[in-house]
Amino acid sequence: MSSRTNLTREDWIHAAQEVLVTSGVDAVRVDTLAKELKITRGSFYYHFKSRGELLEGILGNWRARATEDVILHLRNAHSSPLQQLQRLLELPSHGQTAKDAASIELGIRGWARRDKQARQAIDEVDSHRLSYIEGLLIQAGVPSGDAQDRAYLIYAYQISLSLLHSEDTPQQRLERSQRMAGILIPESCTLPA
Repeated sequence: MSSRTNLTREDWIHAAQEVLVTSGVDAVRVDTLAKELKITRGSFYYHFKSRGELLEGILGNWRARATEDVILHLRNAHSSPLQQLQRLLELPSHGQTAKDAASIELGIRGWARRDKQARQAIDEVDSHRLSYIEGLLIQAGVPSGDAQDRAYLIYAYQISLSLLHSEDTPQQRLERSQRMAGILIPESCTLPA
C-alpha cells in the first residue's frame, strides 16, 4: 500500500472492502477505516464527500474488477466463445485470488439483501454476466432459448462455488470445472482440449 500520508481513493475502497468481508457493511465507517489505516479522517474527505460515496465506490470497484475486467480479459485473449466459457468456468479454481473475489462478492450480496443501492448493483452485474455467457453460447451455435437456460445454469454453478467450502486442491477444482463444462455446454459444441 502507498505511504500512509498518500492514501489513494483505491486504498480506502480496498480497506472498506476488507471490512465489508469481515464485519459487514454496517462496520464500514470512516472512523473505523481511519483507525485501521492509521491516518486521520481528513484523508478520507480528500477522496470522498461522504460514507455513501465510499459505498458507491465499493460497488463500482467490484463491478469493474469482478465483471468488466474479467469479460475484457476473456475477450482480449482472442479465443473462441467455447474457450472463453471454459476459462470462465475455471476462474473459481484460481487459488487465493478467486477466494478473495468470492468473499467480496458474498459480502456485497449479503449487503444487497437489505439495501436498494447494493441490490441494484447486483441486479445489473447479474444481468450483464448472464448476457455475456448467453452470447458466448449463441456464438458457439446454441439456440437462443437453450442458451439462456444454459447461461443461467453456468452462472448459478459459478455463484454456488463461492458458497461452498472445499478442501479440494486447485488441480481438483480445475478438473471439476472441466467436467462441469462437459455437462453445462451442449455436446453439439466442441470444447477446447
